Amino acid sequence: MALYPILIDFQDVPCLVAGGGSLARHKAELLCAQGARVTVVAPEVCKEISALPVTVRLRPVESGDVQGQFLVIDATANAEAEQLLKAACRAAHIPFNSACRGEDTTAVFPAVHRQGRTVIAVSSTGASPAASAWLRDKLAEYVPTEMDGILDCMSGLRPLSRAWFSDQLTRRLFLHRCLDCMLEERRPLAAEEIERFRQEIIEKREW
Repeated sequence: MALYPILIDFQDVPCLVAGGGSLARHKAELLCAQGARVTVVAPEVCKEISALPVTVRLRPVESGDVQGQFLVIDATANAEAEQLLKAACRAAHIPFNSACRGEDTTAVFPAVHRQGRTVIAVSSTGASPAASAWLRDKLAEYVPTEMDGILDCMSGLRPLSRAWFSDQLTRRLFLHRCLDCMLEERRPLAAEEIERFRQEIIEKREW
C-alpha cells in the first residue's frame, strides 16, 4: 500500500458503512463525530447504530450503494460483501476501508489524539492498531498543555516577521528561535520576550 497521510474535513460528506454490528457502530460513530452524512447498510443493525444520526437501510449491501459516497467502509465480516464493495470502489475511484482486513484497504483509520487545534495521527498501515495507539499516547505526552496558545502566538508572529525582516532566512531564524523557546518553556511568549528575540536576530545579522 502506498498510503499518504492527509487531514480531511468530513463535515456534511457522504460516507457508507456496511454492517450492523459493534465494529460498524464504532466506524459510524467516528464519522458522525466529524459531521459526516453516514449511511449504514445491513440486514439488521444493533441498537447503538439505530441511536446514531445516520440513515439506515435494512438489507444486504449492494455494489450500487457506493455511488455518490466519498468513503466506503466494510464492517460486515463477510468476505463476499467485502470483495463486492472493494471492486465497486476501485471502479468508481472511491477510498475503501476494510475494518476486518487491513490488507484489503485503500484508506486507513489512524490512532488519533486531539488537543485543541493539534492533531496527532499514527498508523501502522493496518499491521497493529494496538501499536499505533501506544505510539500515539507516547507522542501525546510531549504536547504542551498551552499548545493552542503557542500556535496562536506563532500565527501572529508570521506576519510580524515579514514586516520586520526582509529575507526569508532571517525570518526563519527568528520564528524558530521563538518556537524553540515556547516548546521548551511549554507556554506562549510575552511581548517583551518577542522583542528581545527580534533584537538578538538583528544584532546577529549585523555581525
